Amino acid sequence: MPLFEDSLPLPASGVEAEEEDRRFNGRRQFFAQIQVRQMDPPHAECIGTMRDLSRDGLYFVVRSQGYAIGARLRLILPRSGSEWTCEVVRTEALPNGGQGIGVRILGFGS
Repeated sequence: MPLFEDSLPLPASGVEAEEEDRRFNGRRQFFAQIQVRQMDPPHAECIGTMRDLSRDGLYFVVRSQGYAIGARLRLILPRSGSEWTCEVVRTEALPNGGQGIGVRILGFGS
């Protein structure tokens, strides 16, 4: 199930304002630790930080650069037990060497 029944848009910044915004639902800032596991092929789990959430997607950051557009992921929010199957739709290299990842939620639960 979605964590929010409604969503509020966040102000666009820098690069986002210059690119076409294809989101259908607004985002909410939502900072939380998240467990990330690539599904195809299975990889070791890593820990990331979720930055925002909408009804159909979310954005998180990780320290590695190992995620590609089209990859399928299993994401778990440990505090609530929420779990999603997702597809990577956007990536960006971050100045600190990490990676920002935007995903589309494909399904909920296991």
